Amino acid sequence: MAATETRVLRVAGEQHGVVRRDQVLAEGLTRRQLQRRLDQERLVKTHPGVYRCEGAPQTWLQRLQATALWARRDYAFSHRTAAALWGLARFEEGCVELVLARNARPPPGVIVHRVRALPHHDVREARDFRVTSLKRTLLDLAEVAPSEDVRAALDQALARRRLALDDFAQALSRRTRRPGLAFLRELVGRYQGGEGPTESELEARVLELLEAAGVRAECQRRVEVAGRLRRLDFRIPGTPVIIEADGYAFHAGLQSFEKDRERNNALIARGFRVLHWTWAAIHERPEELLRELHRTLGVLAPALTSPGRTRPGAPSR
Repeated sequence: MAATETRVLRVAGEQHGVVRRDQVLAEGLTRRQLQRRLDQERLVKTHPGVYRCEGAPQTWLQRLQATALWARRDYAFSHRTAAALWGLARFEEGCVELVLARNARPPPGVIVHRVRALPHHDVREARDFRVTSLKRTLLDLAEVAPSEDVRAALDQALARRRLALDDFAQALSRRTRRPGLAFLRELVGRYQGGEGPTESELEARVLELLEAAGVRAECQRRVEVAGRLRRLDFRIPGTPVIIEADGYAFHAGLQSFEKDRERNNALIARGFRVLHWTWAAIHERPEELLRELHRTLGVLAPALTSPGRTRPGAPSR
């Protein structure tokens, strides 16, 4: 009996502390012995036919594993769960959501999206779980998540080169009558037209902060500075005010640091006012950033409105 118990625990140990009924029986426990362990709470039922071993830490990954054991086949974790497994910003661990290509009553706490079929090309593996592909995940997210979160997820996937914009555009063209599809097509169309994407979640947060404050900004515009085309993160239209989103991931290293300083000096010499917004500042003191922006605009207002004066930052002829 001890050897049987050890085998069951070994199987559970490889599955985040959970085990399925047929696995328990396959290791030598009888149905009566299994029931006794359930009565003694040495095994605790989590889903139909799935049990957690006594003392096993209860985690999100364990819930996913239990759900995977329950689903068995024709499934993939999807939507917000897939986004969290892919590591997309704004989607945290906690939700358990999957697509299932058959009828089955979901266990409590599990969101099931029933589909007619689950094509092989739509299924990948992330963190040892079956998940929808990144492309399919973004399509699914557009149905259930706020638009700003979907935009941030797409920005991140493109910035990290985990997704090709043209491939994603083709995938959208093959879809019809799907919630969120129009938003994704509009977003991709803007990106293909040169208006994006923002390069990071940081830049997405900058844009949201500006929009929430009623400040209109142009994204990813290019200007000629010191004989070179420079891409501006954000520019306030009609003013020489630029907001640069400074994230370590995109500006790390001595060479990048030197290039950033060179670029910053060239912009200032050209007549621009450059404000640098960091991830920490946006999270910890967004009101202070906005006050600084409004003070800068207020100082520039007389120069911008005085007749006969050249607007600072205006392109030289």
